[in-house]
Amino acid sequence: MAAAPYQTLHAARLADETPPLSWMVEELFIEAGAGILGGAPKTGKSFLALDLCVAVASGTSCASRFAVSRQGPVLLLCAEDPLALVSSRLHALARGRDLALAHLPVEVIVDEAVRLPEGLARLEATLERFHPRLLLLDPLIRLHRADENSASEMSLILDGLRRLARVSRTAILLVHHARKAAAANAGTALRGSSDLHAFGDSNLYLKRAAQSATLELKIEHRAAASPRPICLKLLADDKTARFVVSDHRDSDDPAAVRILELLGHAKAPLSSATLRQQLGLRNQTVAHALKSLLDQGRIRRAGRDGWTITINHSHSHPL
Repeated sequence: MAAAPYQTLHAARLADETPPLSWMVEELFIEAGAGILGGAPKTGKSFLALDLCVAVASGTSCASRFAVSRQGPVLLLCAEDPLALVSSRLHALARGRDLALAHLPVEVIVDEAVRLPEGLARLEATLERFHPRLLLLDPLIRLHRADENSASEMSLILDGLRRLARVSRTAILLVHHARKAAAANAGTALRGSSDLHAFGDSNLYLKRAAQSATLELKIEHRAAASPRPICLKLLADDKTARFVVSDHRDSDDPAAVRILELLGHAKAPLSSATLRQQLGLRNQTVAHALKSLLDQGRIRRAGRDGWTITINHSHSHPL
C-alpha cells in the first residue's frame, strides 16, 4: 500500500489558520507561549515567577515595568517551597499592589503526585477545568525523574508541555536552575540538555550582581526582538513585596544609600532640608538622589512633611 502524503497548506493561508503572535505581558512573555525562567540558586527566580502570576491575575504590571495585555486566571505548582511560604509571598505581592489575594483568580496545585511526562494528561484536564492564561511549574527538576542531560528523555517532557501550551492557549513557564559558573550565553548556562534552551518561545534569565541586592534580568524571544537587560530589586518587608526597576546599583550612588538608611530609621517623614542638614550634602546631590529613588518606587512623598520610604529595606525577605 502506497504511503499517504503529508497534509499541506498554501503559505498564503497560514495566517488564516494560526492566531497572530501577541503578548501576554508586553516585551516579557508571548501569549500562549512556553518558556523558562532560569538562574543560579538564590537569585529570586521563584519570587519573580510569583510576581508574574499576580500580575497576570490582577492585570497589573510585572516587576513594576511590563504591562499585562489582559487579566486572567493563573494556575501554579510550587513543588519545592513550603505552601506557607508560597502563600506569604503571594499575599505580600498582592498587598504590594494594594490588592487582596482573596480577590484574585489564582489557583495552586496541591497534589503531590505530579510527575512528567506521565502526568501530562491530568495536567491538560486541569487546564481545561480552569482555562488559565498562565501555568507556572516551579521548579522543573522536582516534576520528573528523567535524565536532564538526555535530549531524548527531556524531549518527551518539553514537547508535551509545548503541545499543551498550543492546544490550551495557556502560557507555560518553567522555573529551572542554571549552573553557578558564568556562561557567555545565559541559555547555555541552563543545567541539562540544550533542548531546554531551545524549548522557550520566551526565556527569562536572572543573575545577581556581585555583592549587591540588584538582579539582572535578560529576556530572550524566539519570534520577537529581545529588549535590553534590566536591573531589578525586590523591595520587601514582613507584609508587602514588589519588584522595581533599578537604574543603577546602590553602590553607584552613596547619597541614595545614606538617604535610604536615614529614612528607614526615621519615625516620621523627613523633608529635603532635613536630609541635607543631617547628611551634610549639597542641595543638588540630595535632589538627584531623591529623584532616582522616587523613579525606582523606593520612596514616596508624604504630603508637606517630606519623604518616607515605600517599603523598609532594613527587613530582609527570603528569596
